Order: sequence, then C-alpha cells, then structure tokens
Amino acid sequence: MSFTDLATKIRRRETPFYDFLYRCGKRVNSLNMPAFKPLYRFLYAERATRRSLWHWCKQFFYYTPMFKSRCVQVGKNLRLMLGIPAIQGNLRFIIGDNVTIHGVATFSGAKVFDEPKLIVGDNTHLGYQLSISVGRDVTIGKNVLIANRVTILSYDGHPSDPAKRHLPAPPESSRPITIGDNVWIGANSVILKGVIIGDGSIVATGSVVTSKVPPNSIAVGNPARVFPLMLDHSA
Repeated sequence: MSFTDLATKIRRRETPFYDFLYRCGKRVNSLNMPAFKPLYRFLYAERATRRSLWHWCKQFFYYTPMFKSRCVQVGKNLRLMLGIPAIQGNLRFIIGDNVTIHGVATFSGAKVFDEPKLIVGDNTHLGYQLSISVGRDVTIGKNVLIANRVTILSYDGHPSDPAKRHLPAPPESSRPITIGDNVWIGANSVILKGVIIGDGSIVATGSVVTSKVPPNSIAVGNPARVFPLMLDHSA
C-alpha cells in the first residue's frame, strides 16, 4: 500500500483503526506550545523591530533612489510604502513635496505619445494597487487622497473596432484628466478620460466617473451622478 492510499483510508476513516489514526492526527494538529508571555512578547517585539528596520533600509538605500531615477522631478520628503511602484513606458513623472506612494502601484504611459506626462501635487497620497494609465497627460493636484485600488484611464488602450482591436488606440482617443486640490477619491473607483474633478470634491467608493465633477461636489455610482457636497461651516 502506498503512502497516498494509506492517507486516503485515514481521511475516509474506513475502519475503527483508521478512525483512531484520524482522531490522533486531529489532536496532534490542535496542539499548541504554551506561551511564556515575557519571552514571546520579547520575541514578537524583536521580530517586528527587525522587519521594520529591514524594510526601512530597503526603502532608503534601494527602492526610493531607483524610483527617483525614473522620474523627471521629485520634491522633498517622498515616501514610498512597502516596495517600489512600477513605471511603464516613456512616462514623464513629476512629483511635488511630501507625497506618499504605495509600493504596489502602476503608472504607465501610452506608447502612441512621445512624452506622456503625469504630475502629482504636494501633500498627496496615492494608495495601494492604484493604476494610472496616462495618454497625453494626467494632473493630480495638492492635498489629494486617492484610496486603494483606484483606476485612472486617460486613453482607451485599444480601438473599439474589432478588426483593429489588436492595435494600440490612436492618439485622438486620449483626453487629459485633471484632479483638483483637496479631492478625495474612494476605494475601487474608476476615473475615465476627459474627466475634470473640481477642488474639494469627493468620489464615493466604487464610483465610475465619466464626466466633469464641479468643485465641492460628490460623485456617486456607476455611472457616477453628481450632487452638491453638504459642508459643515459650524466649526
């Protein structure tokens, strides 16, 4: 009998003997090492400190300088979180001061343009799994909060004609995207080409924005509908 056959008989508990082996195995799997708290608290803290120091060294000496080398201009106090974002194509990336970018993010420039441009203003946060596909240009203002898994698309990628769909989209399919200052874009949102989001506006979680959002508005839904943002001036 092979080991695989034996393991199958035990999992099926075919006889009292195999049932006994099965129950013994379950008990062994449920055993836990007693936790001597002073020791294991120290070990937990040691591990956390060691990992934090290692991640900091990678960011400071390796990831951040490499990322900066791919950018046209980077302001002071750039912070990369947990890795290095991917920059694809001939993208001209301009970053302001005090910008935070999650390491799991992708910024790509359309190959149909010689110098697609992405500009990110001061004090802006770009979240986890953000994807920005730049046609001619995308501009993100100051003090912008972009949450996790947001997608920003300023060009189509491929033609809508099935016969030409294997080709890159023509340059005229691209339209610029502008995101104003103090904008908050919720998780899993999609911003499509030609969109202008005015200062102080919010894009609700999971929304698909296809048209202009005036200042101090909230865009909700798929496709997004726009409503005035109720501001509290009592403070």
